[in-house]
Amino acid sequence: MDNKKSVAQNMKEEAKTALDRTKAKAQEAKGHIKEAVGKATDNPKLKAEGKVDQVVGKTKDAVAKAKDASHDAGEKIHKEIHKKH
Repeated sequence: MDNKKSVAQNMKEEAKTALDRTKAKAQEAKGHIKEAVGKATDNPKLKAEGKVDQVVGKTKDAVAKAKDASHDAGEKIHKEIHKKH
């Protein structure tokens, strides 16, 4: 029973990480669009907002990747510990 809960929890965490990464990529893409529109319309404020959105999106993606890597490392350690017992 504990193993099933663990599998379900892992799936939920993986889905959340995938969603976080998707949202981050969307924010980054929105930033590219804002920056392009800002350049095309000679709107420095919109151009700057676009750059900010890109940086925030990239940062959120990096955080999600780090969470995923941390989770994977934890799973690997957990498996190794239980393999020996």
